Amino acid sequence: MYNRILKEFPKTAMNRKAADVWSAATRGPVSLSDHGTSRFVIMPRDLFDELTSRADPRIARATSDIPEDEAEALLSVLDEVVTSDE
Repeated sequence: MYNRILKEFPKTAMNRKAADVWSAATRGPVSLSDHGTSRFVIMPRDLFDELTSRADPRIARATSDIPEDEAEALLSVLDEVVTSDE
């Protein structure tokens, strides 16, 4: 897994030390700052996908991943919704 601590570079590093920024970004998130304020983050694509997929509610999950008490509550609510239309 990646180190979550950002390595920070000033924006001028994109011109002067692009290879260093690239190298650091392959190991984890890199912050680009402007006048000491972080403005952008560069990170490996797989880490970006991992971080953004957690927030996507459309992801299907196996029922075996749901704790039994939560599965029972979900089935109960679904049953109410289905039978209320009848």
